[in-house]
Amino acid sequence: MNNIYRKMYVGNALAVAVSLPMVANATNETSSASTAITAQAAQADGVQILRINPTTVELCFANHRRVAVDFYGENIFRIFEDHNGGVMRDPEAKPEAHILVDNPRTKVSSLQITEQGDEITLASSKAKVIFNKTTGLFKIVNAENGKTVTTQSAPSTFTPEKVTLTLQEQPDEYYFGGGVQNGRFSHKGEKIEIVNTNNWVDGGVASPAPFYWSTAGYGFMWYTFKPGLYDFGSTQKGSVKLSHESKNLDVFFMVGEKPTDLLGEYYQLTGTPVLLPKFGFYEGHLNAYNRDYWKEADKGRTMTFEDGKSYKESASDKTGIKESLNGEKNNYQFSARAAIDRYVNHDMPLGWFLPNDGYGAGYGQESTLDGNIENLKQFGDYARKHGVEIGLWTQSDLHPKDSIEALLQRDIVKEVGTAGVRVLKTDVAWVGDGYSFGLNGVSDVAQIMPYYGNNARPFIISLDGWAGTQRYASIWSGDQTGGDWEYIRFHIPTFIGAGLSGLSNITSDLDGIFGGKNPIMNMREFEWKTFTAMGLNMDGWGSNPKYPFILGEPSASVNRTYLKLKSELMPYIYTAAQEAVTGKPLMRAMFLDDPNPYTLGKATEYQFMCGPYFLVAPIYKETRMDKQGNDIRNGIYLPEGEWVDYFNGKVYQGGRIINEFDAPYWKLPVFVKRGAIIPMVNPNNNVSQIDNTNRIFELYPYGESDYSLYDDDGKTELYRIGEHATTHIHSSLVKDRLTVNIDKTEGNFAGQEKDQSTEIRINVSQAPKKLVAKMGGKTVKLTEVSTMEALRSTENAWFYDKAPQFNRFATKGSDFEKVDITKNPMVCIHLAKTDVTANAIELRMDGYQFDNSDALLKSAGALNAPQASLKDAEGANKAFTITAAWDKQANADYYEVKIDGMLHSTIRSTEFTIENLKPETEYDIQVRAVNKDGASEWTTLKGRTIKDPLDEAIRDITATNSTPDWEGLEVAKMFDFNEKNYWHTDYYKKEGVLPFDMTMNLHGIAKLDRIQYLPSSERDSHGQIYKGRIATSFDGSNWTENGTFEWNKDGGVKEYKFKGEPEAQYVKMTVEETKGGQASGTELYVFKTPGSKMKKPGDINNDNRIDENDFTSYLNYCGLRKGDKDFEGYVSNGDINRNGLIDAYDISVVATQLKSGVSSKQVAPVAGSISLVADKKAYQAGDVITLTVKGKDLVSLNALSFALPYNTTDFEFIGIDVKDMGKMENISKDRLHSDGSKLIYPTFVNIGEQPAVEGTHDLFTIKLKTRKACKPSFKFSNLMMVDKFLRVKSEK
Repeated sequence: MNNIYRKMYVGNALAVAVSLPMVANATNETSSASTAITAQAAQADGVQILRINPTTVELCFANHRRVAVDFYGENIFRIFEDHNGGVMRDPEAKPEAHILVDNPRTKVSSLQITEQGDEITLASSKAKVIFNKTTGLFKIVNAENGKTVTTQSAPSTFTPEKVTLTLQEQPDEYYFGGGVQNGRFSHKGEKIEIVNTNNWVDGGVASPAPFYWSTAGYGFMWYTFKPGLYDFGSTQKGSVKLSHESKNLDVFFMVGEKPTDLLGEYYQLTGTPVLLPKFGFYEGHLNAYNRDYWKEADKGRTMTFEDGKSYKESASDKTGIKESLNGEKNNYQFSARAAIDRYVNHDMPLGWFLPNDGYGAGYGQESTLDGNIENLKQFGDYARKHGVEIGLWTQSDLHPKDSIEALLQRDIVKEVGTAGVRVLKTDVAWVGDGYSFGLNGVSDVAQIMPYYGNNARPFIISLDGWAGTQRYASIWSGDQTGGDWEYIRFHIPTFIGAGLSGLSNITSDLDGIFGGKNPIMNMREFEWKTFTAMGLNMDGWGSNPKYPFILGEPSASVNRTYLKLKSELMPYIYTAAQEAVTGKPLMRAMFLDDPNPYTLGKATEYQFMCGPYFLVAPIYKETRMDKQGNDIRNGIYLPEGEWVDYFNGKVYQGGRIINEFDAPYWKLPVFVKRGAIIPMVNPNNNVSQIDNTNRIFELYPYGESDYSLYDDDGKTELYRIGEHATTHIHSSLVKDRLTVNIDKTEGNFAGQEKDQSTEIRINVSQAPKKLVAKMGGKTVKLTEVSTMEALRSTENAWFYDKAPQFNRFATKGSDFEKVDITKNPMVCIHLAKTDVTANAIELRMDGYQFDNSDALLKSAGALNAPQASLKDAEGANKAFTITAAWDKQANADYYEVKIDGMLHSTIRSTEFTIENLKPETEYDIQVRAVNKDGASEWTTLKGRTIKDPLDEAIRDITATNSTPDWEGLEVAKMFDFNEKNYWHTDYYKKEGVLPFDMTMNLHGIAKLDRIQYLPSSERDSHGQIYKGRIATSFDGSNWTENGTFEWNKDGGVKEYKFKGEPEAQYVKMTVEETKGGQASGTELYVFKTPGSKMKKPGDINNDNRIDENDFTSYLNYCGLRKGDKDFEGYVSNGDINRNGLIDAYDISVVATQLKSGVSSKQVAPVAGSISLVADKKAYQAGDVITLTVKGKDLVSLNALSFALPYNTTDFEFIGIDVKDMGKMENISKDRLHSDGSKLIYPTFVNIGEQPAVEGTHDLFTIKLKTRKACKPSFKFSNLMMVDKFLRVKSEK
């Protein structure tokens, strides 16, 4: 922004306008209906118009409201408004960061300002923004087609908390974007938060972006780092409300017809997505190999190593064998090198490796940073020898700080330049200061890696992304538990939505960070992620290792098969990834190629296109699964055309939704669009094993099709300046003649292999009549051979492979090796090496045949229209489904159901549930039978979905009464969501029942909206509740009164509305009056506020359960405190007692629920005292100090922690020796805080029901080594003593 604009804006707009010549003003009569305004300033009906510069105009309305509009290109403009008189500026960022690229502008040929009637129009050649003079509201028009793309429907509101912009929703408008919105990609009728919610499960937000785009033809970005909320007609239908916690309105609008137009304009502002280096598309393995100790153990969380023994890992118990990166200390099997060896020995693809992914790990055990860098280099050399690149996880700053010990020091320049680091993964520990720090940091690395790494292409994996992150980094969705269908289910729409937000390079941990225990889900996870960008295998957090082979057979064979398949598809995936730099994402929503109301909504959220040709429909839930994991998949939408089952060659006609698709445990439902041209390479385990002297193309011919293969060096930044090559392939099928043209490769890059042989694989159903090939315009003679081996050893040969075997990578001797996975026949042609930049190739095949008949259609004969009916709706989703059932029809192969114009086909059972319907909506449902002779007449049914009454009702509530229940009709029946039974107090207790308390445990903290009570119709409403009080509590002991109720005495549903939407885990209803002096009811529903999420205390992993994985997280976060970069947000949510420290109380909330939890047997509250005694008063340099922790008169001690500060210049922490802590787990931590202070956090907890520590005795000792002579005085703080019922005794 130039200085002139600054001066004009802060000065008196009216004075400036008067001092400048005006070409037109409100009183000037003219015969023209429209007046062009070209002078520096003008006035129109009281609106001051200031032409600031060739692209910028300021409007000052009669109410002195000022709005600036700045065009950044023909399709992009910025609207700025500040009620505090501020100037157009970059958003506040601490530390400094930039959302926009250095040069976000393109040329604007001419910005026209016109005034007509009550409107002022600012127009480029492609976009118009039109302001109403009276209201100040604007609308935006696509100047090329005349369509109004959006309209401001209400004045913007400015409050101290936020600014809100309101737009009008068009009837058939859909919205996409917002960054990584877990579990969502289509936002019509929804709200999305533009803030990191530190909740990495369904409904959470990990990497938001203040950007969305609409099918109406516009994109939108709020230019800010502040949190926001976008409401796309959720609160008020027809209204889009956009707000951020900003002081000003500063937004960009983009205008374009196609999604790629709008994404491209967003990239113009914020940068194009990075193209990952080729190794980044392979699996990566992540763990910490420089921190923990391994000790032989026969139970618990153990791993069996190559020596045949089982070992337990611990960061606290330092009596075992310490791990290292290079295994140089007689510890090789515990080293990072050994982990790479395991991939090699199991023939598993591996592209990259992070050896320090853990708190306090570092990457060396030397006394200096340079020594540790050398250690990292040695490991890097070993990894690269096996084709594996190395990277680092970032817990602390990227550059050296003298105040940090050598173990945790970082020097990104030497890590890249000396050790050869090529990957950086950021975490909450690093981006805890907010988005601008995350954006600033990844920007730093993106510049350092090429500069010091021989122009190496950075591979950065970030978490807390924002607009602009895509130009530096890829994204992962945060730490999830895994081992559950839920984590496959919600990630499919998450990844789709990220791509629609410009974040095509997205992934999540393979099978979560804990998962890995369920072989079926583990296989399904590896299957579907074959067709996504990246694969992170996060090891070291769960109770078992996370290698792709660790669960044995058949998962090892299946996982290897899919990892190898991805390696073969690298040219296809890499080309699609390059297209995502400026166009469609790698993982594509179905509507990008087939837009219609069905695909634009949520109906296809569990399938996607990988590139232009592969349709992938993951198995994300159990449908009809057996013990081996064999299942079916329903609801696969196939667009128009013909689709081929990739694994057996069966053809499915498009334009319908297929169901009951067989998916054995090894089979991912994958379909190839006929017409596909798929570039491939040899199966490999990493980039170094790719044979670049032989190129492979697999074809599924169908009409006319074209494909352009992209390639570059795959590892440097030179692709950005045009160093790449493309090869165009054209396939033409006319009747039974197929012609394939492979044009000369154009372009070049360093390391390009120009002399290449060519292998063409053509999917057929029978051998061809004739084959003719030309290279460089000259016909070459093709020799027919009888095996694939002979083909590859013979120049200019062809082979008819009648039964290609897909199962080629099973573990030798395994049962899976015997599984027959036969594909359709192929004709394979191998052409001799030639200079592909100089010689084109032409192949002609006569007699091409591919059987496209429906393999499910086998029966013949007449078909009757099915006798059909609707079944009663059942289950939680009954408001969104309709189930039709019919009689089995003779001669039928399958049935079809049509609803809302969509055809659901291949249904082999005699009932079908249509999902994703609208509540309270009328539908016509048609059913017919099908065989190879045709189809029966339709049977038409009329159905109506019901209202969903229990959307926000809290489930799994438990309750107790202070008065006895009637046996068999206990109070649990009030909370079972079954309106066919009821609860009653003890029928034989007639006196003394009232008043009584019904105490409800919600098993989570909820924001409360209302209670609904359904009286019982049994016994003539005897016991119906009339009157009482409501109170809430976090802990079930300290109560806050909320209000009273007095309900009508009829039989209808009763309701109590909570005052102030309190947050609570417990609700108490004190019943004061009932019919007959007793109490009864059918159901009692407690509703949370709409859209809010339940929070479980201790559920730090946000997976809605308390388990060992939460304990593992607490184990890692023990001792983190407020002020630490990695505390705020995710970790701070685990600070249950809100004292600013993860201590024994917080951990006990989880520990007391593990191993079946603690018993209800009452014990006395925790009591006693703790003291700290040194073994002597004075020490010489090198002496060992022994501090004994003593307990006196201890009662019911179930957990203990405190903080012990020390100066690292004076002392070195050695360890903690346990004397008498019963069966408590030692999870103590030696913690370096963000302020540079060092503290020991002795922490012990009982897991589940264990004996408490009682009496007077020595508990444990803390040992430190002196660095110089001293007379120390150690004092602890933050003492926390906890009993099994979470009662505490604490001292600051």
